[in-house]
Amino acid sequence: MWSVGCIIGELIVGKPIFPGNSTLNQIERVLELIGKPKPEDAESINSQHTSAILSSVNLTKKRSFHNFFPGASEEAIDLLKRLLCFNP
Repeated sequence: MWSVGCIIGELIVGKPIFPGNSTLNQIERVLELIGKPKPEDAESINSQHTSAILSSVNLTKKRSFHNFFPGASEEAIDLLKRLLCFNP
């Protein structure tokens, strides 16, 4: 589901939606849009490394889907919100 959301998002904006210059930077970009995962979603990953990365991210700003995907229809925004989440 995540990949489909990324592809649809990239078709809407015409470029990669989560470009990053490192793994941590890319995770930060993702979390700016979808926020940090719920504790139960983070725990389901079963990875101490992932937990450490998620807890180390300092989320200073959150972007709305409307600002992230300007010009997207309400239906497209709804679909992207359902696809681009930790537990679709």
